[in-house]
Amino acid sequence: MNKRFKLLAVSAAVASAIAAPAAKADDVEFHGYVRTQVGGTDKGGNLQCFRLGFPAQAKYRLGNECDNYGEAAVVVPFGKSDGAFFKYNLRLALREKGAQDFEDVSTAVDFGSSSTSTNFQFASRENYIIGGGFFPKGSAFEDAKLWVGKRFYNRNDVHINDYYYWANTGPGAGIEDIGLGGVGKFAFAYHQNGGNSGLDGAPGSFLFGTGVGVEASKRFEFRAYDIAANKDGKLEFAAEVIKGSDAIGTGDKTGYLLTAQHTQGGFFGGFTKVALQYGRGNGAGMNWIPAYAGGKNDTAGESIRLVTQAYVAPEGTNWSGMATFAIDNLKKAPWDLKQREWITIGARPQYNFSDNVSLAFEIGHDRAKDASGSGKWATLTKATIAPQLTLTRGFWARPVLRGFVTYATWNDEAKGGVNYLSNNVWASKNNGLTYGAQVEAWW
Repeated sequence: MNKRFKLLAVSAAVASAIAAPAAKADDVEFHGYVRTQVGGTDKGGNLQCFRLGFPAQAKYRLGNECDNYGEAAVVVPFGKSDGAFFKYNLRLALREKGAQDFEDVSTAVDFGSSSTSTNFQFASRENYIIGGGFFPKGSAFEDAKLWVGKRFYNRNDVHINDYYYWANTGPGAGIEDIGLGGVGKFAFAYHQNGGNSGLDGAPGSFLFGTGVGVEASKRFEFRAYDIAANKDGKLEFAAEVIKGSDAIGTGDKTGYLLTAQHTQGGFFGGFTKVALQYGRGNGAGMNWIPAYAGGKNDTAGESIRLVTQAYVAPEGTNWSGMATFAIDNLKKAPWDLKQREWITIGARPQYNFSDNVSLAFEIGHDRAKDASGSGKWATLTKATIAPQLTLTRGFWARPVLRGFVTYATWNDEAKGGVNYLSNNVWASKNNGLTYGAQVEAWW
């Protein structure tokens, strides 16, 4: 009897495998990103990086990145190109210290202190399936796509300081590209930080599980985009409701984040972007909002953020570059109702001597004030010069191999926070210099 049952089970599994849609191997996509560097400082030792402490949310990155980081992403398609389809998206990431030739995921003791650290980190960044082609042609849903899983969703950043001012990423589900009668498109997304219960449904077995008192942050985003505003200009509007939820229901709060963004093409061969955001309660905070909002933040918390950026590549010249200006103001930080402010301005012009050789400059200035500290402005100014080699010309040409020299200066209020690594080699100084080589690529 058992043998017969096993034979039937095997037959059913084989039949299911045969009936399942096969992935189209020829159309599998492979994408990725990598940056790695080596260098030192005018004080000796390993490469260090310059960044103001909290509430500054980013640092100007040219010649100022210390982490060895890489991502590998694969997209596997199912279905027909002219009909219904699914695509499986998987993105894995790694980060290593670069301390030696063999680094694993074990925990290593730092004998210079009592702390421990991980040599090598391996992480899941995206793991989702998206599908489309299910709705009637000619309807508002003709091009609509549905998705479920963990996803980089609607990520908006300023490249030169790696500032993700609006990134509603993480585990969730949604629908996008619903037509709005030729005016634009509409998307709805639901995200939830907190994870599922545990292995095989065991309640609360993870740190951010669904145990009785564990808070889950639930985010509901309603977004209209691709709205024509002017010649080569488009508008985008979004409202995100962020609600805390646990099984007890104690202290749950609801907040919101409102965003308006204008993107202008055809600007000296490039584009401009202006984003204005207002948040309250769970929607109030720095750049981690909305993706990492809590669920019990005081409803009196309030924040305003303005981010501007411009990329230019004037036709007929060898110049290209990007500039940014941003203000991030927590009028009332939701966790303690104190005020934090961050102002940043910077630019990276680049000159191409040929298709393969260029010189990039970058200068950035940050000012940050934390009401929980001295209440005075901490300032940091950083400048970099970097000769570069690429396969083609232009600001976005990758892979790029560059050498760099970086100089930074800061005021007394910034001491102790200007170097975001744990060992500030310039603790008694107001300036520092670094140098090194870096390679960066995406595909």
